[in-house]
Amino acid sequence: MDEIFEFDNYVTGRSFVGRRPDCLALGNLIESHENVCIYDAPKSGKTSLVHQTLINLRTSGHSVVVPVCVLTGVRTAEELAVRMVSTLMKQLCDGPADFADFIARWLPDTNLCFDAELYEDFGKMAVLTGTLASEDLTAVLALPYRIASETSKDLCLVFEEFQNILEIKGFERILKEMEKIASENRTSFSYIFSGSATNAMKWIFDYRKYFFRNVVHLPLSPVTEQEVMEHIVSGFRPTGKVIEKDLIQKPYGIFRGNMWYLNMMAFLCNARAIGYINERTISDAVETVISMNLPRFRMIVDDLTVFQLSFLTAVLRGETRFSASDVIEKYDLHSSANVKRVRDALMKKEILTFTAKDEPVVIDPLFEYWFRREML
Repeated sequence: MDEIFEFDNYVTGRSFVGRRPDCLALGNLIESHENVCIYDAPKSGKTSLVHQTLINLRTSGHSVVVPVCVLTGVRTAEELAVRMVSTLMKQLCDGPADFADFIARWLPDTNLCFDAELYEDFGKMAVLTGTLASEDLTAVLALPYRIASETSKDLCLVFEEFQNILEIKGFERILKEMEKIASENRTSFSYIFSGSATNAMKWIFDYRKYFFRNVVHLPLSPVTEQEVMEHIVSGFRPTGKVIEKDLIQKPYGIFRGNMWYLNMMAFLCNARAIGYINERTISDAVETVISMNLPRFRMIVDDLTVFQLSFLTAVLRGETRFSASDVIEKYDLHSSANVKRVRDALMKKEILTFTAKDEPVVIDPLFEYWFRREML
């Protein structure tokens, strides 16, 4: 029997919980060839949403080709170009025999090529010979539009961890070129920009407004408590185990509905319990989840300055007027100018984000719970 409480990969089908309206909205946007940006905390279900939406589209008879280009580790324009082209080759070619023809057809006058030996030895698809000229980069960025136009394919390129483009020297030029190409081409191609660094993605799309009026932000809907209850209760049923719905309320609150944490907890309960799952079983499972993440939490705290730790403490004690003199004095934040520096630093570290109403939110729900319990 397949494990329903999956937490080590994206999920689809019966393991995908809630967010049906999000799937419908994303499917409509893909069918309309609209660019979409999706950002939320790590392990919040972004990739699962995309893959479930694609399954729904294909089930309904809509054929769309969706290469997924992961930008983890990309630090240069050269790496970006190679990663993009390799992603397209992997999705659109039938096999290695087609790789050289792909480059010859679509990127003939560039320094990109296919090397059979490098593919055989290291699995490299596209490789760069020499430097990446600006014309080469433009050709790569325009390539998905050309393919969609000349082959009449519905094509949607997903960038995962898109915020990593900010690590590239000269990222402004790349984003502006992408923006320019997007504005000039109305084909059956679109992007999904997905990122797990909330503040960095906000900076790209909300503050600097790249792709302004040419991208739709799709926020993730929360998975409701009722949906989580039904998922966990029905997941235990085939194993003969029983759990009362009311017992799920507390961990739902601790994890703020995060399915990665909740599935990890349920998986542990399933492995440990025989028959009835009681409050002690759930409590022990929650503590195990905390223990598994404890080294990461300690590293986060160890990396904080005294001011950053004080600011975070103020947030979790309910303060909101951080530049007020009494708050600055109470938490020894030194000055309003320092408050801004500390706030910006915590946002850059992706520990805090702020709502449209400027309300602080700790991004990781379990880190918030642990910090409240152990540090306040």
